[in-house]
Amino acid sequence: MIIDIDTLFPQRLSPTDIVSYATDTFASVESKIFASLPADVECGDVLDSTGALYASGADAFVVVSEFVTAGSNKAVNVLRSPARGSLVCIKSDNLTAADGAHDAAVAALAAQGFQMREFFTS
Repeated sequence: MIIDIDTLFPQRLSPTDIVSYATDTFASVESKIFASLPADVECGDVLDSTGALYASGADAFVVVSEFVTAGSNKAVNVLRSPARGSLVCIKSDNLTAADGAHDAAVAALAAQGFQMREFFTS
């Protein structure tokens, strides 16, 4: 039997793995309460307005909380839209969306004013 170390000790992303630059790191984050999170979320996940992984639509939120369990009325730290404050550059390759929706999530975030950088740092 071979043990997969990543299964035992998963590597989680941090906000520095997601944000490459922000003019104001404190003002670029806000707490959003989702009425229901259908699954656990972690830093780098892109959620829609219902709290599910982004599949399509204009609403997209990038999670910068380390780990939040599924459930009702959960507060999740997300990146604030640059239209409401500071410039934020995102490392788009480190984002997680629903299967096949990564490019659509990146486009939705770019439409909100986020700048995208296509490189890994983790």
